[in-house]
Amino acid sequence: MTELNQHLCKLIKLHGPITISNYMTEALTNPKYGYYMQQKPFGAKGDFITAPEVSQMFGELIGLWFADIWLKMDRPRKVHFIELGPGNGTLMFDIIRVLKVLPDLLDVMEIHFVEASPALCEIQKKKMSQFGGKINWHETVKTALNACEKEYETTFVVANEFFDALPIRQFQKGDLGWHERVVTVDNKGDGLQTMLSPFPVKDIKLPLALKDAEINSVIEISPMAEYLTTEISHHIKQYSGAALFIDYGYTKNRTGETLQAVQKHKYANIYEKPGLADLSAHVNFRRLANIISASDLNPHGPTFQGKFLTNMGIEERVKILTKTATAEQIKDIINALKRLVAPDEMGTLFKVLGIVSNPDIDVVGFHNDES
Repeated sequence: MTELNQHLCKLIKLHGPITISNYMTEALTNPKYGYYMQQKPFGAKGDFITAPEVSQMFGELIGLWFADIWLKMDRPRKVHFIELGPGNGTLMFDIIRVLKVLPDLLDVMEIHFVEASPALCEIQKKKMSQFGGKINWHETVKTALNACEKEYETTFVVANEFFDALPIRQFQKGDLGWHERVVTVDNKGDGLQTMLSPFPVKDIKLPLALKDAEINSVIEISPMAEYLTTEISHHIKQYSGAALFIDYGYTKNRTGETLQAVQKHKYANIYEKPGLADLSAHVNFRRLANIISASDLNPHGPTFQGKFLTNMGIEERVKILTKTATAEQIKDIINALKRLVAPDEMGTLFKVLGIVSNPDIDVVGFHNDES
């Protein structure tokens, strides 16, 4: 039993069951016991490896995507580059390195990191110590966007494996309608488990395709993901810019439970060690794309990560890197390519969704066909 487990059991015994959304918030960002507050989750020694940690090629191609947008926007005189959940800072480090081919862009770029973990902030500061420009840290997306609300200045946003960690709500269909799944104390009194609220919810808005779902079907929604997508879309619409959201998820509204816990690169019990395991859920990219459209912007994608990186030239980048590499390095590069683009690896599980303020720009990486 973890300290956070004890804390949540006491809380539930005093006030009653909590929503899964509240449980995720506590498990991940509780100021004292939260996973991101006390763990070092990224990399081989952590609990999982993200695409930037797999290979420098990932960050380089993301950087080139934004560089292409900047050039096609006629080189805005000021760029605020926001990264949501920067982790170890590897993605932005690789973006900055590739942007050295465009020193004019680096000269007008100001970086904004949205990071809740003080420990990760320190890692990011060390990683980015060679960057000569201004770097700002924000605890919330809203404060980062507020810092970029300036006329004639554009905003870039990148979020890699950020939306999957945002709290979700789960609902299960019963005879009387949809009931919210909540977290309560188990029969022993010292563990946690899910239960159904006895009262069906009346205010949940469902896609038409899910209204006739079978009894016991489960749906997941992420109000925070929807809110942040709305805020980012409105900001880009008003102040100009572009965004890329990259995460694992699905592209059609569907039923099914995706909430999962990962510890030391293996799946774990969701409720067994709160605060010691990462929690995440698959992203509903169809819903995010619809929000972007409702903001009077054209969503690009969602498309498969493998397809996006291939369109961006990752195979050509592999040829360049392997020209002067050792046999062992070549093996690592080829393995990284497979990990990033192969259908049985990250290639199809991960999706890429883009936003660009100017509808007349020819956006690379996407072919307007959804994954």
